[in-house]
Formats: sequence, structure tokens, C-alpha cells
Amino acid sequence: MNEYYLLHYFNLKNAGIFLLVSFLGMFAVLAVILCAAKIQVKKKLRTAAAPMPERELQKHSKKQYRVIESFYEMVFSSTAVLLFLSLYYLIDAYLPQYLPRAAEIWIRYKSVLLLLFIVLSVFLTSWFDVVLVKLTHIKSEQKAAVRLVSSFYIVLILLYIRFIYDDTNYDELILYFITLAVGRFLYFDFTIKSFMETLRGAARNLPLLLLMGGYSAFICWFGFYTDFLLKSNGVIVSTLIAHLFMDFSIFILHKTRLLRFFIASQPSHRNEK
Repeated sequence: MNEYYLLHYFNLKNAGIFLLVSFLGMFAVLAVILCAAKIQVKKKLRTAAAPMPERELQKHSKKQYRVIESFYEMVFSSTAVLLFLSLYYLIDAYLPQYLPRAAEIWIRYKSVLLLLFIVLSVFLTSWFDVVLVKLTHIKSEQKAAVRLVSSFYIVLILLYIRFIYDDTNYDELILYFITLAVGRFLYFDFTIKSFMETLRGAARNLPLLLLMGGYSAFICWFGFYTDFLLKSNGVIVSTLIAHLFMDFSIFILHKTRLLRFFIASQPSHRNEK
């Protein structure tokens, strides 16, 4: 069975097609971000009494990079969490079959191990940020806000699997992530000011959540529709595989430096009529 999955997912033709669709989907998401930014600039140019200063144009260019890197951060954060959730799922599903004695220890301490997995996912996300694609335009505060929104995204995925596939194995995980998300807002010494700041940070990144949800929904739908993604290995595992292809698409975009052709460092100074 393991050999079957390896041969299936490492089929170059099927994997290549899925990677191409993932790349085109990522390119479409970035096109939406850049088009939205261009519309904002045009509005400012129309209302401005004088041409926009070069400093302001360069500032806008950097903002585009920040938004794009924030989306990258959401993909990386989601992948890291899904990786350890998939590991949790596989251990919980198959350990009792192969190692019954070890399964007894797992059942006793799996809640603690789940917490450990979540902590490890944070370090893995940081590794993605530095080694896979170095994110240089967003600060740690923005990364924290994006990762908070990413936790809601994970909850949406788990809710989808729970109710669409009627799988009760995810009930504990759903409750766990909802608790984590709420804990970011209401911790033991929180203040109204810190609560509002966290809320504003999450609200600013809601458009990224919508883009991420739409992008991943399309990629997963395509994968299941073409039978590249399989339900037999666990929907959560197939969802992880889809996100790994998203990560690879980001890596290709970063290495080819295609964005430099669409984000000019010094845009035109002329107002548009």
C-alpha cells in the first residue's frame, strides 16, 4: 500500500500537471494582489494635485512586496501546521495496527504530543521563511498577525473535513485550534488595548484569508477531481500534499524573480487622466 502511494504521487506526468496548475493558481492570486494595488495608485494619482513623489511611489512598491510576502507567510504557516496534523492523523490511525503497546502510550499522551507538534510547526514556519524563501519585507508583528489568521484557516479546513466527509476524528483538533485562536485574543492578563490591536491585525489580513481559501479550495478540488489527490490516505494528508505544491510554486516564483517584471521599483510619475 505504501509503495502504491509513492508510485502515485511521484508519477512525473500527474505531479507535473498538478504543479503547473498550482503555479498558475499562485500566479493568479498574485495578479489579484497587484491589480488591487494598481487601482489604489490610480485613485491617488487622479485625486492628487501634483505628481506623486518618487519616495511615495517606492513606498507603494514596498507595500506590494509586503502584501505578497504576507500571503507567502500564510501558505508556509498553513503547510507547517498541516504537516504535523497529518503526522498526528497517521500515528493515530495506524499505530494501533502495527505497534499496539506504543499505541497505549500514544493514547495516554497524545494531547501533550499535539501541543509539541504545534510548537514544532512554529519553528518549521520560521525555517520556511529563511531557507525556502527569505521574507525580507514583513516584520515579526505582521508575521504574528498572519499566523493568527492562518489558525482560522486551519479551523476552516478541519470543519470542512469534519462535516463534508462526516469524520468525527477531527473534533478534538477543531476544539484545540479554536482554543488556540481565542487564546491569542483573551489571555490571562489581556487588556482592551491589546485585544483591539490583535483584532485590528487580524482584520487587516482577512483579505489574505479569502485569497488563501479560494486558492486552496480550487487546488484541492482539481486534485480530487483528477484523482491526483486521494481520499484513501486521509483527506488531511492530501490537503498537505496540495499545500506542498503551493510552497514549491512560491519557491519557483522566488527563484525566477518573475515579480520584478510586474512591480517596478520606480513607477511612472505622470498622472493618469
